[in-house]
Order: sequence, then C-alpha cells, then structure tokens
Amino acid sequence: MNKGNLIGGFKAIGKTTIADKYENVIDLESSDYEYYFSDNIKNISKEERKGRTDRIKNPEYPMNYINAMIKLKNEGKIVLFACKKEIIDILNELNEEYLIVYPKEEMLDEIIERCKKRGNIEEFINKIRKVYERDYPQDEEKVIWLNYNQFIEEILLEKGIIRK
Repeated sequence: MNKGNLIGGFKAIGKTTIADKYENVIDLESSDYEYYFSDNIKNISKEERKGRTDRIKNPEYPMNYINAMIKLKNEGKIVLFACKKEIIDILNELNEEYLIVYPKEEMLDEIIERCKKRGNIEEFINKIRKVYERDYPQDEEKVIWLNYNQFIEEILLEKGIIRK
C-alpha cells in the first residue's frame, strides 16, 4: 500500500475541490470533530456552519481529529487537514510527518473573496486575518507557499503527491 500523507492547509485553498476530484484524497473537515451539531444547524452546508456561535464543543477534540487523520494516512490516503496551531503542535509531539500549504499574506484578500463566494458566514470571514496570524506556520521547512490565483491542487501536482 502507498504511504499516505498529512497536508495541512489554510481556508479556501481548494482542499474540498481536490478531495472531490481524486479518490485517494480526503478533506478531513475539522468542525465535524470539533463540534456537535444541534438539529437546527445539522442540515445547513458545512460552509454556512463555519463560524457559528451556536455550535457545541466536543471535549474529545483535538485528539479525535488527530486520530482520524493518522488512521487515514496509515491507510494510504492523502489527508488534507485544517492547519491549526493546536493540531500542528500535537503532530510535532507525535513526530508525525506533514506538510503545510499556506497562502502568502498578500493573498488574504483573495482568500476572503473565495470564502464569500463559497457561502461562509460573516462571523467566519471577519476572523480570517486573525486566524491567519494565529496559525501562521513556525517550521518554514514544512511550508509550501501559495501565490495569487493558486490552489492546493497545483502545488500537490508539482510535488508529485497527486497525479492526474
């Protein structure tokens, strides 16, 4: 079986798009592990759920998310995960290998526009710059920087991690 990969990515860089396109790529949505969803928000899209204040925190997060990531990676999957500082810190403690695909700061206006187009709510969009700084990668050796008009698919194809 092929060795899997863990690849952290910032918001709106195309994780869901390539997961829909490539059979061995999984976009592991962190909010599915971080929160319980009440009946009143279960039936709205994932993008509309992001940033809502009426979500109920799951006490098993982040380890439930980390365990799911590692399990899928060990099954040979390319796992795209939310690049959050708390997740990266635990991966480092566990000595797990990973890469991060992160937009250059000049690209934040474009990221915000992508979030608006995909239907994220205003509360989510208003936090993007703050989250960008909070989760900014510390280990430059593990980072692949995105430029204007770039998406994660282009990077992973260039690196030979995925193939058409």
